[in-house]
Amino acid sequence: MTHVFPSRYQQRFRVQADASLNLYKHYLDRKREWFNCGGEPNYCVGRKNGKEGEAMPKQEREWTMPTPIDLSDVVMRGELSFRGIKNYARLEGKWYRPHEVFKADQHGWPGDWEGRIILALVSQAQATHREPAWLEEIIRRLPDHLNEKGYFGRICEVGWANEQQLSGHSWLLRGLIAYCEWKKDRTVRDILEGILRNLFLPAHDNFHFYPLTPEGRDNPEKWELSHLQSKTKTHKATSDTGCAFIALDGVTEAWRYLKWPELEAMARTMIDRFTKLQLEECFVQTHATLSCLRGICRYVENGGDRKYLAMARRIFDRYMSHATTEHYGNYNWWGMPRWTEPCAIIDSYILAHWFWRLTGETRYQTAAHHIFYNGLAHAFRVDGSFGTDMCIGAELPEMDGGAAAYDPTLLKPRTYEVYWCCTMRGGEFFARAAEGAFLSHGDDIWLPIFHNATAKVAGLTLRETTTYPYEGAVRLEVLGARHAERRTIHFFLPPWTSAPEVRLNGERIKHRKAKGFVEVTGDFRKGDVLDYGFDLGLHVMPTQGKNNIANHHSFRHGPLLLVLDQPRPESFDPPRTPEPAMTKALPADTEFEPLGSARYRVKDGPLMLVPVYDNDNLTERWHARQALFRD
Repeated sequence: MTHVFPSRYQQRFRVQADASLNLYKHYLDRKREWFNCGGEPNYCVGRKNGKEGEAMPKQEREWTMPTPIDLSDVVMRGELSFRGIKNYARLEGKWYRPHEVFKADQHGWPGDWEGRIILALVSQAQATHREPAWLEEIIRRLPDHLNEKGYFGRICEVGWANEQQLSGHSWLLRGLIAYCEWKKDRTVRDILEGILRNLFLPAHDNFHFYPLTPEGRDNPEKWELSHLQSKTKTHKATSDTGCAFIALDGVTEAWRYLKWPELEAMARTMIDRFTKLQLEECFVQTHATLSCLRGICRYVENGGDRKYLAMARRIFDRYMSHATTEHYGNYNWWGMPRWTEPCAIIDSYILAHWFWRLTGETRYQTAAHHIFYNGLAHAFRVDGSFGTDMCIGAELPEMDGGAAAYDPTLLKPRTYEVYWCCTMRGGEFFARAAEGAFLSHGDDIWLPIFHNATAKVAGLTLRETTTYPYEGAVRLEVLGARHAERRTIHFFLPPWTSAPEVRLNGERIKHRKAKGFVEVTGDFRKGDVLDYGFDLGLHVMPTQGKNNIANHHSFRHGPLLLVLDQPRPESFDPPRTPEPAMTKALPADTEFEPLGSARYRVKDGPLMLVPVYDNDNLTERWHARQALFRD
């Protein structure tokens, strides 16, 4: 793509003579909580007067929640499309074909595998506009594998609930609802309603008794709790504590779809109990936590009590500051950073975007960029799958050998592919990313993240072309309009950028800044071209997580975490777990030579920094790249 403003963007990566001082000053400026990154000042430019530079008090501004674009109205291209199609191909591999799906899970999670793959395939089909190869056969075989009560697994004893069974069936609810809304299949709806009546609604009262403390889990009343299991050699002696609350995701989706009042009542009971759960003391699984928060967001968005939104935001804020890695992955359990889990990282991305939609607070969309371009970028593998990583920046618990077991400055895979859950979650992730590229409300259009795509939104057909996150260049071409359409277009203004400009058909135009976005209003016609540009460059960040190692820093280009380039090993069959590399010293005031595409070479030296988000260098088994450096 030709740069939007060639004369200025030729200077985008220039390192000034006083680069060392500027880097260090920026480093000190970034020593604050995650939720202050991208936070707004007390005053910002508003739209009431429409004049650039005039401010209105923050408390006077109003927020109207925009709606994501329907997947039938968007065609993704470029990098997001490339990654999504690789994942789609993986989801039609041997583990996800009809003869494997119903016998794949042997670890006590009935309904989980089946639900995840149905949801993933429906999501990918809608995002890519291609019918799945095996989905219809999976749906056809589904009734043959249900018990006499119409759900998977053994029939629950009266008065008892199994949290792994409810958790697994939550994914089945999600998958069946997605299929019903897509295909309008009455038979599948009957199966869905049977699962709700015979498995979920009878478990409503059990949530009043879900244990809230570590002691309460020893002899639970009315519950069969998640047990120790070993899915692979790297998952010994683990349990998914709190996974019963993953079911809130399915229950609220069923309530949205069916509008049964008894489902809303169950959702409220589950939320009220969850608010009392000791997350850190019980080492609750962060995936379970974030899935529950997604259920709360859905409940609030569809008319539920908004008091629960404040509680969900508090928990998410604490997760971001206390249970995330330096590349915006997750600790798999609160207080226990043994590895990351892409299911939870996907949850966190969806939640960050959702909280922004619900509140208009830019800090959440800022977090979404960090998660998308770092945590999810590294969890995505070269073959289209998703896998776990070591928790970079965190000290490993003593049960796993303590700090001697690994180097917390290195970013590297742990379990290369988690085919039994995370690869399937990838299907929903790519669909949510696609529909979150364009949003609208009335005559307003939002672009909260930038992807190459063509979309029909708010009466306009738009083609977006961008080089973000490597460069700050976004182009919108109006391919179709009924007539001159007056619209306000909101472009996200990341906090790591400066000097935004907007041009219409080559001429610079005025813009407003409000709630972390650059706004332009005009009567747009077919053939109009909007160019939005901003500066991106190198900056330094101290370690962010409250529970992560201190006295270290990382280098960033815009939202991109930069790692030391690692040459491919001579052997093309490297060991599954690479040996830690020799770490290097790169002080915060190191001088770099910019190479373009978010790559930097140490001035007068051989070392080179490259971004984690790099389609030419997707995560491979042998990767063990340094991302943190001692101050």
